Amino acid sequence: MLRKRTNIIISTVLIILLGFMVYSNSLNGEFLWDDNVLVRDNTYIRDWSNLPRMFTPDAGAKFGVGIGKKYNFFRPSQMITYMMDYSLWKLDVRGYHLSNVVFHVFAALAVFWLAILFYDNWLMALLAGLLFVAHPARTEVVSYISGRADSLTALFLPLCFIFYIKYLRAERFSFLLLACASYILPLLSRENSLILPLLLILYHYSFKVRFKFKQFLPIASLSLIYIVLRCTLLKSLLSETFPTTFIQRVPGFFVALLNYTRLLMAPFNLHMEYGNGTFAFNDQRAIAGAVILFFVLAYVFSVRKKEGYGIIFFSVLWFVLALLPSSNLYPLNAYMAEHWLYIPSIGIFLIAAKGFILLYERRPFQVLSIVLAALPIGFYSILTFKQNAYWRDSISLYRLTLKHSADSARVHFNLGNQYHNQGKTTEAS
Repeated sequence: MLRKRTNIIISTVLIILLGFMVYSNSLNGEFLWDDNVLVRDNTYIRDWSNLPRMFTPDAGAKFGVGIGKKYNFFRPSQMITYMMDYSLWKLDVRGYHLSNVVFHVFAALAVFWLAILFYDNWLMALLAGLLFVAHPARTEVVSYISGRADSLTALFLPLCFIFYIKYLRAERFSFLLLACASYILPLLSRENSLILPLLLILYHYSFKVRFKFKQFLPIASLSLIYIVLRCTLLKSLLSETFPTTFIQRVPGFFVALLNYTRLLMAPFNLHMEYGNGTFAFNDQRAIAGAVILFFVLAYVFSVRKKEGYGIIFFSVLWFVLALLPSSNLYPLNAYMAEHWLYIPSIGIFLIAAKGFILLYERRPFQVLSIVLAALPIGFYSILTFKQNAYWRDSISLYRLTLKHSADSARVHFNLGNQYHNQGKTTEAS
Protein backbone atom coordinates (compact mmCIF):
# COMPACT_ATOMS: atom_id res chain seq x y z
CA MET A 1 0.00 0.00 0.00
CA LEU A 2 2.84 2.39 0.89
CA ARG A 3 4.59 1.66 -2.41
CA LYS A 4 1.38 2.26 -4.36
CA ARG A 5 0.83 5.56 -2.57
CA THR A 6 4.41 6.60 -3.31
CA ASN A 7 3.97 5.74 -7.00
CA ILE A 8 0.80 7.82 -7.15
CA ILE A 9 2.53 10.79 -5.52
CA ILE A 10 5.47 10.53 -7.94
CA SER A 11 3.07 10.27 -10.90
CA THR A 12 1.16 13.34 -9.71
CA VAL A 13 4.38 15.35 -9.44
CA LEU A 14 5.51 14.25 -12.93
CA ILE A 15 2.21 15.32 -14.53
CA ILE A 16 2.34 18.69 -12.76
CA LEU A 17 5.96 19.31 -13.76
CA LEU A 18 5.41 18.36 -17.39
CA GLY A 19 2.28 20.51 -17.63
CA PHE A 20 4.04 23.62 -16.34
CA MET A 21 7.13 22.96 -18.44
CA VAL A 22 5.35 22.67 -21.79
CA TYR A 23 3.18 25.75 -21.15
CA SER A 24 5.78 27.91 -19.41
CA ASN A 25 6.20 30.06 -22.52
CA SER A 26 2.46 30.73 -22.77
CA LEU A 27 2.36 32.96 -19.68
CA ASN A 28 3.38 36.13 -21.52
CA GLY A 29 0.77 35.83 -24.24
CA GLU A 30 -1.66 38.69 -24.89
CA PHE A 31 -5.42 38.93 -24.55
CA LEU A 32 -6.58 37.54 -27.91
CA TRP A 33 -9.82 37.46 -29.89
CA ASP A 34 -12.71 36.81 -27.45
CA ASP A 35 -10.41 37.49 -24.48
CA ASN A 36 -10.88 41.19 -25.12
CA VAL A 37 -14.66 40.94 -24.75
CA LEU A 38 -14.88 38.25 -22.07
CA VAL A 39 -12.04 39.49 -19.88
CA ARG A 40 -10.17 42.67 -20.74
CA ASP A 41 -13.21 44.88 -21.48
CA ASN A 42 -15.72 43.05 -19.30
CA THR A 43 -16.45 45.41 -16.43
CA TYR A 44 -18.72 42.90 -14.70
CA ILE A 45 -15.90 40.55 -13.69
CA ARG A 46 -14.37 43.38 -11.69
CA ASP A 47 -16.92 43.43 -8.88
CA TRP A 48 -18.24 40.43 -6.92
CA SER A 49 -21.57 42.20 -6.52
CA ASN A 50 -22.15 41.24 -10.18
CA LEU A 51 -21.98 37.52 -9.37
CA PRO A 52 -25.76 36.97 -9.82
CA ARG A 53 -25.48 38.37 -13.35
CA MET A 54 -23.31 35.43 -14.33
CA PHE A 55 -26.34 33.15 -14.00
CA THR A 56 -28.64 35.17 -16.24
CA PRO A 57 -29.12 35.16 -20.03
CA ASP A 58 -28.41 38.92 -20.14
CA ALA A 59 -25.40 38.24 -22.33
CA GLY A 60 -25.45 41.64 -23.98
CA ALA A 61 -24.64 43.36 -20.72
CA LYS A 62 -22.46 40.63 -19.32
CA PHE A 63 -20.22 39.97 -22.29
CA GLY A 64 -20.78 42.91 -24.58
CA VAL A 65 -20.09 45.42 -21.80
CA GLY A 66 -23.38 47.14 -22.41
CA ILE A 67 -23.16 47.31 -26.20
CA GLY A 68 -25.95 44.79 -26.74
CA LYS A 69 -23.78 42.10 -28.31
CA LYS A 70 -25.50 38.71 -28.42
CA TYR A 71 -23.60 35.82 -26.84
CA ASN A 72 -25.07 32.35 -27.35
CA PHE A 73 -23.42 30.55 -24.43
CA PHE A 74 -24.31 30.06 -20.79
CA ARG A 75 -21.07 29.40 -18.90
CA PRO A 76 -21.20 30.91 -15.40
CA SER A 77 -18.36 28.72 -14.09
CA GLN A 78 -15.98 30.11 -16.68
CA MET A 79 -16.97 33.70 -15.92
CA ILE A 80 -16.64 33.19 -12.16
CA THR A 81 -13.05 32.01 -12.64
CA TYR A 82 -12.40 35.27 -14.51
CA MET A 83 -13.81 37.14 -11.51
CA MET A 84 -11.42 35.20 -9.30
CA ASP A 85 -8.55 36.05 -11.63
CA TYR A 86 -9.40 39.74 -11.66
CA SER A 87 -9.54 39.85 -7.87
CA LEU A 88 -6.02 38.39 -7.77
CA TRP A 89 -4.17 40.17 -10.58
CA LYS A 90 -6.53 42.72 -12.12
CA LEU A 91 -5.71 42.82 -15.86
CA ASP A 92 -2.22 41.32 -15.66
CA VAL A 93 -2.59 38.80 -18.49
CA ARG A 94 0.06 36.52 -17.01
CA GLY A 95 -2.24 35.63 -14.13
CA TYR A 96 -5.03 34.53 -16.47
CA HIS A 97 -2.61 32.39 -18.47
CA LEU A 98 -1.29 30.88 -15.24
CA SER A 99 -4.84 29.96 -14.22
CA ASN A 100 -5.38 28.28 -17.59
CA VAL A 101 -2.26 26.16 -17.08
CA VAL A 102 -3.36 25.25 -13.55
CA PHE A 103 -6.82 24.17 -14.72
CA HIS A 104 -5.25 22.11 -17.53
CA VAL A 105 -2.89 20.37 -15.11
CA PHE A 106 -5.77 19.65 -12.72
CA ALA A 107 -7.75 18.21 -15.64
CA ALA A 108 -4.81 15.92 -16.47
CA LEU A 109 -4.67 14.81 -12.83
CA ALA A 110 -8.40 14.06 -12.92
CA VAL A 111 -7.80 11.88 -16.00
CA PHE A 112 -4.95 10.15 -14.12
CA TRP A 113 -7.16 9.42 -11.09
CA LEU A 114 -9.99 8.19 -13.31
CA ALA A 115 -7.59 5.88 -15.16
CA ILE A 116 -6.45 4.39 -11.85
CA LEU A 117 -10.06 3.48 -11.09
CA PHE A 118 -10.41 1.83 -14.51
CA TYR A 119 -7.03 0.07 -14.61
CA ASP A 120 -5.88 -0.24 -10.99
CA ASN A 121 -2.46 0.29 -12.57
CA TRP A 122 -0.61 3.49 -11.65
CA LEU A 123 1.86 3.24 -14.56
CA MET A 124 -0.92 2.95 -17.14
CA ALA A 125 -2.75 5.86 -15.53
CA LEU A 126 0.47 7.91 -15.53
CA LEU A 127 0.93 7.39 -19.26
CA ALA A 128 -2.66 8.49 -19.93
CA GLY A 129 -2.15 11.59 -17.78
CA LEU A 130 1.16 12.51 -19.42
CA LEU A 131 -0.26 12.09 -22.93
CA PHE A 132 -3.23 14.24 -21.99
CA VAL A 133 -1.17 17.06 -20.49
CA ALA A 134 1.45 17.14 -23.28
CA HIS A 135 -0.54 16.75 -26.50
CA PRO A 136 -0.28 19.92 -28.65
CA ALA A 137 -3.95 19.90 -29.66
CA ARG A 138 -4.58 21.28 -26.15
CA THR A 139 -2.95 24.63 -26.89
CA GLU A 140 -6.21 26.11 -28.18
CA VAL A 141 -7.66 25.49 -24.72
CA VAL A 142 -4.65 26.34 -22.56
CA SER A 143 -2.82 29.16 -24.38
CA TYR A 144 -6.09 30.90 -25.28
CA ILE A 145 -7.70 32.35 -22.15
CA SER A 146 -11.22 32.07 -23.61
CA GLY A 147 -10.67 28.33 -24.10
CA ARG A 148 -10.93 27.75 -20.36
CA ALA A 149 -14.45 26.28 -20.53
CA ASP A 150 -13.03 23.04 -21.94
CA SER A 151 -10.45 22.54 -19.21
CA LEU A 152 -13.06 23.24 -16.52
CA THR A 153 -15.33 20.63 -18.10
CA ALA A 154 -12.49 18.10 -18.43
CA LEU A 155 -11.64 18.66 -14.77
CA PHE A 156 -15.09 18.14 -13.31
CA LEU A 157 -16.51 15.44 -15.61
CA PRO A 158 -13.85 12.87 -14.61
CA LEU A 159 -14.32 13.89 -10.97
CA CYS A 160 -18.04 13.21 -11.30
CA PHE A 161 -17.20 9.86 -12.89
CA ILE A 162 -14.82 9.05 -10.01
CA PHE A 163 -17.34 9.90 -7.27
CA TYR A 164 -20.10 8.06 -9.13
CA ILE A 165 -17.99 4.88 -9.30
CA LYS A 166 -17.07 5.24 -5.62
CA TYR A 167 -20.77 5.66 -4.82
CA LEU A 168 -21.60 2.47 -6.74
CA ARG A 169 -18.95 0.55 -4.83
CA ALA A 170 -19.52 1.94 -1.33
CA GLU A 171 -23.07 3.38 -1.54
CA ARG A 172 -22.05 6.29 0.65
CA PHE A 173 -24.34 9.30 0.31
CA SER A 174 -21.38 11.68 0.52
CA PHE A 175 -20.00 10.25 -2.76
CA LEU A 176 -23.36 10.85 -4.45
CA LEU A 177 -23.39 14.47 -3.27
CA LEU A 178 -19.85 14.95 -4.57
CA ALA A 179 -20.79 13.35 -7.90
CA CYS A 180 -23.77 15.69 -8.30
CA ALA A 181 -21.74 18.75 -7.33
CA SER A 182 -19.03 17.71 -9.78
CA TYR A 183 -21.64 17.44 -12.53
CA ILE A 184 -23.27 20.81 -11.87
CA LEU A 185 -19.96 22.61 -12.36
CA PRO A 186 -19.26 21.33 -15.90
CA LEU A 187 -22.91 21.91 -16.85
CA LEU A 188 -22.25 25.54 -15.95
CA SER A 189 -18.99 25.46 -17.92
CA ARG A 190 -19.83 23.97 -21.30
CA GLU A 191 -22.89 22.50 -23.00
CA ASN A 192 -21.19 19.25 -24.09
CA SER A 193 -21.25 18.13 -20.43
CA LEU A 194 -24.73 16.77 -21.16
CA ILE A 195 -23.05 13.71 -22.65
CA LEU A 196 -22.06 12.48 -19.16
CA PRO A 197 -25.16 10.29 -18.50
CA LEU A 198 -24.46 8.37 -21.74
CA LEU A 199 -20.83 7.89 -20.69
CA LEU A 200 -21.96 6.55 -17.31
CA ILE A 201 -24.31 4.07 -19.01
CA LEU A 202 -21.41 3.10 -21.27
CA TYR A 203 -19.33 2.40 -18.16
CA HIS A 204 -21.99 0.03 -16.80
CA TYR A 205 -22.22 -1.80 -20.12
CA SER A 206 -18.48 -1.97 -20.84
CA PHE A 207 -17.37 -3.20 -17.43
CA LYS A 208 -20.50 -5.25 -16.67
CA VAL A 209 -21.35 -3.18 -13.61
CA ARG A 210 -24.92 -3.68 -12.45
CA PHE A 211 -27.12 -0.71 -13.36
CA LYS A 212 -29.54 0.54 -10.70
CA PHE A 213 -31.79 3.32 -11.90
CA LYS A 214 -32.19 4.86 -8.44
CA GLN A 215 -28.40 5.32 -8.27
CA PHE A 216 -28.34 6.86 -11.72
CA LEU A 217 -31.46 9.03 -11.20
CA PRO A 218 -29.76 12.05 -9.53
CA ILE A 219 -27.39 12.53 -12.48
CA ALA A 220 -30.19 12.02 -14.99
CA SER A 221 -32.35 14.53 -13.09
CA LEU A 222 -29.65 17.19 -13.20
CA SER A 223 -29.39 16.72 -16.96
CA LEU A 224 -33.15 17.06 -17.35
CA ILE A 225 -33.27 20.20 -15.19
CA TYR A 226 -30.49 21.75 -17.26
CA ILE A 227 -32.26 20.94 -20.55
CA VAL A 228 -35.54 22.40 -19.26
CA LEU A 229 -33.80 25.60 -18.16
CA ARG A 230 -32.03 25.98 -21.50
CA CYS A 231 -35.31 25.50 -23.36
CA THR A 232 -37.34 27.87 -21.17
CA LEU A 233 -35.64 30.55 -19.08
CA LEU A 234 -32.52 30.52 -21.25
CA LYS A 235 -34.32 29.96 -24.54
CA SER A 236 -32.83 33.12 -26.02
CA LEU A 237 -29.43 31.44 -26.05
CA LEU A 238 -30.73 28.83 -28.50
CA SER A 239 -32.26 31.21 -31.01
CA GLU A 240 -29.42 31.44 -33.54
CA THR A 241 -30.29 29.95 -36.93
CA PHE A 242 -28.01 28.20 -39.41
CA PRO A 243 -28.42 27.87 -43.18
CA THR A 244 -27.62 24.15 -43.46
CA THR A 245 -29.76 21.05 -42.95
CA PHE A 246 -28.92 17.95 -40.92
CA ILE A 247 -28.30 15.90 -44.09
CA GLN A 248 -25.94 18.55 -45.44
CA ARG A 249 -23.91 18.45 -42.24
CA VAL A 250 -23.52 14.65 -41.96
CA PRO A 251 -20.55 14.29 -44.39
CA GLY A 252 -18.73 17.02 -42.43
CA PHE A 253 -18.88 14.83 -39.32
CA PHE A 254 -16.97 12.08 -41.10
CA VAL A 255 -14.46 14.57 -42.54
CA ALA A 256 -13.92 15.94 -39.05
CA LEU A 257 -13.52 12.42 -37.68
CA LEU A 258 -10.76 11.73 -40.21
CA ASN A 259 -9.05 15.03 -39.38
CA TYR A 260 -9.31 14.41 -35.64
CA THR A 261 -7.72 10.98 -36.05
CA ARG A 262 -4.84 12.56 -37.93
CA LEU A 263 -4.45 15.37 -35.40
CA LEU A 264 -4.22 12.94 -32.50
CA MET A 265 -1.53 10.83 -34.17
CA ALA A 266 0.36 13.55 -36.08
CA PRO A 267 -0.55 16.96 -34.62
CA PHE A 268 0.93 19.19 -37.29
CA ASN A 269 -0.50 22.35 -38.89
CA LEU A 270 -2.69 23.09 -35.89
CA HIS A 271 -4.76 26.26 -36.22
CA MET A 272 -7.81 28.10 -34.97
CA GLU A 273 -10.20 28.44 -37.90
CA TYR A 274 -11.67 25.44 -39.76
CA GLY A 275 -14.83 27.13 -41.00
CA ASN A 276 -18.40 25.90 -41.36
CA GLY A 277 -18.28 24.52 -44.88
CA THR A 278 -20.32 21.56 -46.05
CA PHE A 279 -19.07 18.45 -47.84
CA ALA A 280 -20.54 16.01 -50.34
CA PHE A 281 -21.22 12.39 -49.42
CA ASN A 282 -18.81 11.29 -52.17
CA ASP A 283 -15.98 13.43 -50.80
CA GLN A 284 -13.00 11.09 -50.32
CA ARG A 285 -12.37 12.43 -46.83
CA ALA A 286 -15.98 11.78 -45.81
CA ILE A 287 -15.80 8.25 -47.22
CA ALA A 288 -12.50 7.57 -45.44
CA GLY A 289 -13.87 8.87 -42.13
CA ALA A 290 -17.01 6.74 -42.45
CA VAL A 291 -14.98 3.62 -43.31
CA ILE A 292 -12.64 4.14 -40.35
CA LEU A 293 -15.57 4.60 -37.97
CA PHE A 294 -17.37 1.53 -39.30
CA PHE A 295 -14.41 -0.84 -39.01
CA VAL A 296 -13.30 0.46 -35.61
CA LEU A 297 -16.82 0.09 -34.19
CA ALA A 298 -17.21 -3.34 -35.79
CA TYR A 299 -13.95 -4.46 -34.19
CA VAL A 300 -14.63 -3.19 -30.65
CA PHE A 301 -18.16 -4.64 -30.66
CA SER A 302 -16.77 -8.00 -31.77
CA VAL A 303 -14.23 -8.16 -28.93
CA ARG A 304 -16.15 -6.39 -26.17
CA LYS A 305 -16.91 -9.62 -24.29
CA LYS A 306 -13.33 -10.86 -24.26
CA GLU A 307 -11.42 -10.69 -21.00
CA GLY A 308 -9.54 -7.40 -20.68
CA TYR A 309 -11.13 -5.78 -23.73
CA GLY A 310 -13.79 -3.86 -21.81
CA ILE A 311 -11.51 -0.84 -21.45
CA ILE A 312 -10.85 -0.79 -25.22
CA PHE A 313 -14.57 -0.91 -25.99
CA PHE A 314 -15.23 1.78 -23.38
CA SER A 315 -12.42 4.05 -24.59
CA VAL A 316 -13.42 3.93 -28.27
CA LEU A 317 -17.08 4.58 -27.47
CA TRP A 318 -16.04 7.39 -25.09
CA PHE A 319 -14.24 9.07 -28.01
CA VAL A 320 -17.23 8.73 -30.36
CA LEU A 321 -19.93 9.69 -27.86
CA ALA A 322 -17.98 12.62 -26.43
CA LEU A 323 -17.55 13.96 -29.97
CA LEU A 324 -21.28 13.98 -30.69
CA PRO A 325 -22.17 17.26 -28.90
CA SER A 326 -19.52 19.04 -31.00
CA SER A 327 -20.07 17.05 -34.19
CA ASN A 328 -22.04 19.82 -35.96
CA LEU A 329 -24.89 17.34 -36.45
CA TYR A 330 -26.64 19.82 -34.20
CA PRO A 331 -25.65 23.06 -35.98
CA LEU A 332 -22.60 24.83 -34.61
CA ASN A 333 -20.34 27.58 -35.91
CA ALA A 334 -17.78 25.17 -37.44
CA TYR A 335 -17.63 21.60 -38.69
CA MET A 336 -14.64 20.92 -36.42
CA ALA A 337 -12.34 22.65 -33.94
CA GLU A 338 -9.24 21.45 -32.15
CA HIS A 339 -10.54 22.34 -28.70
CA TRP A 340 -13.53 20.03 -29.27
CA LEU A 341 -11.02 17.15 -29.02
CA TYR A 342 -10.18 18.03 -25.43
CA ILE A 343 -12.61 15.63 -23.73
CA PRO A 344 -13.12 12.97 -26.46
CA SER A 345 -9.37 12.38 -26.73
CA ILE A 346 -9.32 11.04 -23.16
CA GLY A 347 -10.61 7.78 -24.63
CA ILE A 348 -7.76 7.62 -27.15
CA PHE A 349 -5.13 8.25 -24.47
CA LEU A 350 -6.62 5.46 -22.34
CA ILE A 351 -6.24 3.07 -25.28
CA ALA A 352 -2.67 4.21 -25.97
CA ALA A 353 -1.71 3.74 -22.33
CA LYS A 354 -3.26 0.27 -22.36
CA GLY A 355 -1.24 -0.65 -25.46
CA PHE A 356 2.06 0.49 -23.93
CA ILE A 357 1.41 -1.51 -20.76
CA LEU A 358 0.46 -4.67 -22.67
CA LEU A 359 3.83 -4.44 -24.38
CA TYR A 360 5.60 -3.62 -21.11
CA GLU A 361 4.17 -6.73 -19.43
CA ARG A 362 5.93 -8.90 -22.00
CA ARG A 363 9.34 -9.16 -20.38
CA PRO A 364 11.49 -9.08 -23.55
CA PHE A 365 9.80 -5.84 -24.64
CA GLN A 366 9.97 -3.78 -21.43
CA VAL A 367 12.74 -1.46 -22.60
CA LEU A 368 11.11 -1.09 -26.02
CA SER A 369 7.76 -0.21 -24.45
CA ILE A 370 9.38 2.47 -22.28
CA VAL A 371 11.07 4.00 -25.32
CA LEU A 372 7.86 3.85 -27.37
CA ALA A 373 5.96 5.59 -24.56
CA ALA A 374 8.64 8.23 -23.92
CA LEU A 375 9.07 9.20 -27.58
CA PRO A 376 5.54 10.48 -28.27
CA ILE A 377 5.34 12.20 -24.86
CA GLY A 378 8.63 13.98 -25.51
CA PHE A 379 7.73 14.76 -29.11
CA TYR A 380 4.30 16.11 -28.18
CA SER A 381 5.87 18.23 -25.44
CA ILE A 382 8.23 19.88 -27.91
CA LEU A 383 5.42 20.51 -30.39
CA THR A 384 3.25 22.01 -27.65
CA PHE A 385 6.03 24.35 -26.54
CA LYS A 386 6.45 25.51 -30.14
CA GLN A 387 2.70 25.78 -30.77
CA ASN A 388 2.34 28.22 -27.88
CA ALA A 389 4.03 30.81 -30.10
CA TYR A 390 0.94 30.69 -32.33
CA TRP A 391 -0.97 32.27 -29.43
CA ARG A 392 1.70 34.80 -28.48
CA ASP A 393 -0.03 37.89 -29.89
CA SER A 394 -2.93 38.84 -32.16
CA ILE A 395 -0.82 39.47 -35.25
CA SER A 396 0.85 36.05 -34.97
CA LEU A 397 -2.49 34.37 -34.37
CA TYR A 398 -4.30 35.92 -37.34
CA ARG A 399 -1.41 35.69 -39.79
CA LEU A 400 -0.70 32.03 -39.04
CA THR A 401 -4.41 31.22 -39.12
CA LEU A 402 -4.71 32.73 -42.59
CA LYS A 403 -2.00 30.36 -43.85
CA HIS A 404 -4.46 27.53 -43.23
CA SER A 405 -7.77 29.37 -43.71
CA ALA A 406 -7.03 32.02 -46.32
CA ASP A 407 -10.72 32.57 -47.13
CA SER A 408 -11.80 33.35 -43.55
CA ALA A 409 -13.48 36.75 -43.68
CA ARG A 410 -13.51 37.27 -39.93
CA VAL A 411 -9.79 36.51 -39.56
CA HIS A 412 -9.00 38.99 -42.38
CA PHE A 413 -11.23 41.54 -40.62
CA ASN A 414 -9.60 40.94 -37.22
CA LEU A 415 -6.10 41.16 -38.66
CA GLY A 416 -6.93 44.41 -40.44
CA ASN A 417 -8.36 45.88 -37.24
CA GLN A 418 -5.29 44.84 -35.30
CA TYR A 419 -2.97 46.51 -37.81
CA HIS A 420 -5.18 49.62 -37.73
CA ASN A 421 -5.04 49.75 -33.92
CA GLN A 422 -1.26 49.64 -34.12
CA GLY A 423 -1.17 52.46 -36.67
CA LYS A 424 0.00 50.19 -39.48
CA THR A 425 -2.37 51.56 -42.12
CA THR A 426 -0.53 50.01 -45.07
CA GLU A 427 -0.78 46.49 -43.65
CA ALA A 428 -4.39 47.13 -42.56
CA SER A 429 -5.45 47.86 -46.12
